[in-house]
Amino acid sequence: MNKKLLKDNLIAKWLDNSLSEEQKKELENSGELDELKVVLDEIDTWKVKKFDTENGLAELKKRRKLVIAPPPPKKSNFSNRWLQIAASILILVSAGYFSWNLLFNQTITIKTQIAENKTIELPSGSTIKLDAASEISYKEKNWNENRTIHLKGQAFFDVTKGSSFKVVTERGNINVLGTQFNVNTSNAVFEVICYEGKVKVAYQNDELILTKGESAIVQQNELQERTHINTAPDWTNGYSKYNKTSLPEVISDLKKYYTIKIQLPKNYEHLEFSGTLTHKNLDMALQTLFVTMEIKYVIGEDNTVIFE
Repeated sequence: MNKKLLKDNLIAKWLDNSLSEEQKKELENSGELDELKVVLDEIDTWKVKKFDTENGLAELKKRRKLVIAPPPPKKSNFSNRWLQIAASILILVSAGYFSWNLLFNQTITIKTQIAENKTIELPSGSTIKLDAASEISYKEKNWNENRTIHLKGQAFFDVTKGSSFKVVTERGNINVLGTQFNVNTSNAVFEVICYEGKVKVAYQNDELILTKGESAIVQQNELQERTHINTAPDWTNGYSKYNKTSLPEVISDLKKYYTIKIQLPKNYEHLEFSGTLTHKNLDMALQTLFVTMEIKYVIGEDNTVIFE
């Protein structure tokens, strides 16, 4: 296009019908209007295609199906609040029940350490004197109707009258009504000594009824009856008596009352000891045991017994 015409903006003025007569003549003589008039004539022939409303509506419906459905309306805060309160109450009730059940149905366990004795008073007034390195357990709930003690080690029982009183051990069971008796399950031993009243001792398929002055001990896998003249177990007075007892068994007893380390040589394992050993003085106990048996020893560090 002619630069002069663009510079003077004659085409725009012509479209705006604001040219002077002199400018019109100049523009017409230039020949620039011929192509412009052709374009304008073609524009008059352009037509816009008629919009199909039915197809457009159908297409809109298809697109709506692709839109993600909005989330369901939330329940009111009031309802949620009540649900939270109900859940909290349920948790508290459940926790209270289990706590109550645990508190009143729990198992009471009492243990003693080396060289320690304990006296335990049971809910019904019965008492147990627990030997060193021993353990008892029982349920406190409904104790008066179910007086059952589980025992490991040795204990002396002073039982008041009432419902049946039962002592359960790994080797045998004892049933009493009201009595004083000692049960020893230490070192693979099972021995019951009756001091007052009456007790029934059960071991595997054997049973014995013991009264004052009688005892029962398992030997060679059989329940055997014995007699005695004691009024209380020796260990409750701070000593132990032995009569032809194997030396390994005596050593095991000493370890209940003293913190010592003893590794018995094999050539001494067949020996037996008869005598009385104190629980209150280690030097005296070792002298009584080994000197009388002509066994030479020394005590090293940490109460370790060394045999010469």
